[in-house]
Amino acid sequence: MRAGADHTTPWWDPGRYADRKPFLASRGAITRAVRGWFAEQGFLEVETGILQVSPGNEIHLHGPRTEITNSAGQTRTRYLRTSPEFAAKKLLAAGEQKIVEFARVFRDRERGDLHLPEFTMLEWYRANEPYEAVMADAIVVIAQAAQATGIGHFAFRGRSVRSLCRY
Repeated sequence: MRAGADHTTPWWDPGRYADRKPFLASRGAITRAVRGWFAEQGFLEVETGILQVSPGNEIHLHGPRTEITNSAGQTRTRYLRTSPEFAAKKLLAAGEQKIVEFARVFRDRERGDLHLPEFTMLEWYRANEPYEAVMADAIVVIAQAAQATGIGHFAFRGRSVRSLCRY
């Protein structure tokens, strides 16, 4: 972090924002590259609903609860999605073959160095194809991210890997 930029300063302060700007530029480059690759492969990019009637059935995931009010003033409980999976699978059931979504998702009761209550999840599906095709996609997505940023060496918590992929 730059000198003078601390966590008590709002993130939009120019001194503190200067530390975030390169990250945001890299994130944008990665998103463009990955989005372009999926389009080249014939995936349909979708955007499914964020508000859900049910928080889902996964006991370890907790969707934040909210209320919406209709025109008559009645309130209804809704949940922010923890994943686009359920809605995406409905599209597959309707006949879509290859879909991708850069989904904003929400998780309650998760806080820590690696957990935020809101984040972007990349989710994609290939109907009627072997799981190896999805595994190959994952390798290409990582390679696209590395290529978009020029990063070839990744290190995290004492472990590292060098990108050897050229896609």
